[in-house]
Amino acid sequence: MALKLSFENKVKNNDVKTMIGFLLIFYFVWSIKELWLIEYIYSFGEIISPLLEALVKGFVWIVPTSLYIKYYLHTNPFDYLKMNVNVKKGLFWGVILSLLVGLYFTSETYIINQQSFQFSLSFDVYLNGFLMAGLAEEIVFRGLILQEINKKMTFWKANIITALLFLVVHYPIWIYDEKIFHFGTHLYVLFLGLLFGFVYKKTGSIWSVIILHAFHNFFVTII
Repeated sequence: MALKLSFENKVKNNDVKTMIGFLLIFYFVWSIKELWLIEYIYSFGEIISPLLEALVKGFVWIVPTSLYIKYYLHTNPFDYLKMNVNVKKGLFWGVILSLLVGLYFTSETYIINQQSFQFSLSFDVYLNGFLMAGLAEEIVFRGLILQEINKKMTFWKANIITALLFLVVHYPIWIYDEKIFHFGTHLYVLFLGLLFGFVYKKTGSIWSVIILHAFHNFFVTII
């Protein structure tokens, strides 16, 4: 029994070290991209640059996550990420919650602020601000990180840690755009991270938060 417990503890410690190593490499590579490579990526024009940006994000976010799940966790990525379970439920709640978010921003914009939405957005915003942001960020943070941390501790502790990590991943681009000292934004993104984690837990589907995340970004951008 003692040997079995010792072995299990060793495995758990190795899992934690591996996840920390994965996150350190991920944050390091993404920070380099956001702080130094972003100008190079966006030097290829209005069409090529957004496509290149989407390709880079896919290779930095989605590909390593899928490989980690497949070869380290020895699990089918689609199964682990809950991409093929509760699909209808995930799509339903993703749409419903997105409509509620849209209703909130519509009321705030048109009724309270007496303004209107601005739909004349670039191809880059539609591709990377909405689609890739919702897909890639939810696969990494709710799909992988939240589930892995939740194996070691209660859901809300895991959700808080994941939300903090989700907040920190925005820091490189905020530093680049000189928005790092907008502290209200920090609290807002932290709240979003907690909300996305809660929705993912309740629906049991990654699609709910992918859709919600994408449409949230959409409404925030068109204000």
